[in-house]
Amino acid sequence: MKGPKNVADRIITTVLGVMLLVVVVSACRSAPPYQGLDADGVFEVGAQAFEEEDWDDARDALEHFLTTHAGHGRSAEARMLLARTYFERGDHLSAADEFQRFLQLHPSHGLAPEASLGICRSYVELAPHPQRDQQYTERARDACRNTRNEFEGMNVAEEAEELRARMTNRLAEREYQIGRFYQRRGAHDSAILIFQDLVDFFPESDWAPRGFLALYRSYRAIRWDEEAEEVRDRLLFLYPDSEAAQELRAEDDGP
Repeated sequence: MKGPKNVADRIITTVLGVMLLVVVVSACRSAPPYQGLDADGVFEVGAQAFEEEDWDDARDALEHFLTTHAGHGRSAEARMLLARTYFERGDHLSAADEFQRFLQLHPSHGLAPEASLGICRSYVELAPHPQRDQQYTERARDACRNTRNEFEGMNVAEEAEELRARMTNRLAEREYQIGRFYQRRGAHDSAILIFQDLVDFFPESDWAPRGFLALYRSYRAIRWDEEAEEVRDRLLFLYPDSEAAQELRAEDDGP
């Protein structure tokens, strides 16, 4: 008959064995899928994870590849995949940084146009509502303009120009809102300065005609009739078919 000590020893041994098994299994589960692979193997793990939209695993594998296998023949491809991964994860600031790093390291690569557009698109995603600070909107406009100019004639340039125009409109809208803030409060001198900047710096924007109309009304409010007429003539000449021009004509025809 086994004594209590032998039974206790067996229980302790069993418990220790189970604990060891749990530790081993946990360690296996926590090991990255690229552990022990060569450079090509690590890249394939990252590329496969990207295809499967497993952004966390893709990021980890590609960052490991670029850190431990610098100078590998697939480094440019890995860098682009990493930038795309950040973009798809919604980490657009990191994406912009990686696309920029790609251009710095591989300026003549066939993927350079895509990287340039990637910077543009990343900052567009970061651009806030017009009521907030427009730092990233300005970066987006400038980045998209660079892509348009550098890769003129390519599809990326067309998309970049569309995004640049959208960001320009957002900046112009911001100026218009600020001007209206002053105008509604009767601070017409300040409003005039803002609206003048709007029509001077964003003449191609959708908000330029509205800026001219608001500028005209502020000049009228402070009885600067000569300046008001000059602004009126410019609005009707430059944007004859705009809603702002139609509204101005309706005011002229009113009682």
